[in-house]
Order: sequence, then structure tokens, then C-alpha cells
Amino acid sequence: MNNRGVVLIFSLLVASILSILLVAFYFQSINENQFATRYADSTRAFWLAEAGVAKVKSNAGIATATDNSFDGNSRHTYNAVPTQKGATAYYDIVSTGTVTSPSGRIIRRVANATMKLTPPSASQFQYGVETTSNDLDYKTKCIKNTENPAHITKTGSTQTFDNLFGISKAEMKAISQAQGTYLNGSFGNTINASGVTWVDVSLGQTLNIQHLNGSGIVIINGNFKVNGVPADGFNGILYIIGQLETLGNSAVNGAVFVESSAAIGADLSGSSLISYSSLNITNALLGVATKSITSWREI
Repeated sequence: MNNRGVVLIFSLLVASILSILLVAFYFQSINENQFATRYADSTRAFWLAEAGVAKVKSNAGIATATDNSFDGNSRHTYNAVPTQKGATAYYDIVSTGTVTSPSGRIIRRVANATMKLTPPSASQFQYGVETTSNDLDYKTKCIKNTENPAHITKTGSTQTFDNLFGISKAEMKAISQAQGTYLNGSFGNTINASGVTWVDVSLGQTLNIQHLNGSGIVIINGNFKVNGVPADGFNGILYIIGQLETLGNSAVNGAVFVESSAAIGADLSGSSLISYSSLNITNALLGVATKSITSWREI
């Protein structure tokens, strides 16, 4: 009887110890699983912050990059904000990656990067109007260059699109499409340019509009005729792949380049005015600047 009691007590002790061990292993397993989940979410948040920096770098122009996605379990977001450093070519990017679990737990990682813009050289554009054709028909009052009066016009230019902008025509068109500024077909009598605007004209046709306004770079892929009123005005670079005709009071403050195989690439008449502006040229070229990340750290 005493032996059976000892065995019973011993069994109860063993069972108690095993229960304690099992409970400890259970909670350890839960803790390890939670730690692994937190670690995985932290890693995801880190790469989300990295993705935000990469998105700002890949976007056309300079703009905040955001993304908000749900994988059926957790919510993954990033928010990357670029801020120019004074009047320099450098931008400070603060990108926050966030993972929100189904339980509401939030894990954030923040990346801070410095991005440098290297635009094409504005010195490639030296003339009020430059054309690859051998002749240019214009009234003296239609073109002026107060910055360098000797560089009013140039004919027989050997400049190429790639040399002027540092990218190909296909790349420029893709930037316009990504910005939502690509134009094709009927869009009325007005172009309000912003950033990079690419316009495709039907083969053999002439795009005839009344108003050209806005700023940036405008590429007309085809023949172009523009009228205008005194309130009109475009600031930047107007590039024509075809022939150009200006009438009325149309105005360009920057530079015009006409890539034309015709004997006369451009005909400028009426009270139209092309006024050379190195400042507007420089600002326009920022839209196709090469971006590079010069420093990165986690904060």
C-alpha cells in the first residue's frame, strides 16, 4: 500500500513537471512565432521604405510617391517625400514603410536618402530658333535674344535630339505618357503644356491650333501651325519634328528647335514672338534630368 502511494505521488510529480514543461514550450513557441512575425514585418517595412525611395527616383519629375496595398492578411504602405535642399540640385527623400497586421500591430521603418538631379546642359540651346533646314523665313520682330544678340537664329544645325536632351525620342515620349501629358488625335485648339508634353500628328497632316500655353518641354511630332492672342505664352523648349509656322500673337519664352528636311523649316510671321530665355530652358530640362542617389541611411 505504501509502495503504491509512493508510485502515485511520483507519477503526479512527473505529470506536473511534464505539464509545466509543455506549458513553457508552448509559450516559448508562441513567443518565437511572434518574434519571427515581427522580424518578417520589420523586414517588409524596410523594403517598403526602400521601394519608396526607388519610386521617387524612377518617377518622371519630382513628386511624392505613395502606395497602399493589401495582401489579404496585412496592409503594406510606403510614403516617400522629396524636398529640395535650398536652390541646389539635391533633394532630401524621407521614405516611411509601414506594415499593419490583422491584429492592428503597426511596424514602421524609415529611410532617408539624398538624390541628385543632373539635367542636360542648357548650353546646348544657344539660339532663339535653331533648325536643321537650310533656310528660315521670319520677320525680325518675331525673334529676339537679349542675352546674346549674336545668337538669334541658326540654320543647317547638326544637333541631334539625343545630344540636346540626353535621351532618345522614344524615352521622351515614354516620359510624357507616364505623366499623362501625351496627346494624340483631337484635343481642341489649345495645348496647356506641363512637364514633358509629346504630341503625335497624323502623317502628312499639320497640327493647327490657336493657343500654346504652359511650361516645360513640348515635342510636336509632325508639322505645326500655331496662332495666338496676347494673353498666350509658353515658357520652355518647343521642339518640332517637321515644319513650324507661327501667326498672330503666339509667344515662346525659351527656345525653339525645328528638325526639318524641308528647304524652309520655319515661317514666323504676324506678331508672334520667340524670346530666348536661358532660365526657362534650364527649368524645362529639369523634367528630363538624370537622378542618382548619393547617400542613404535608416533613421
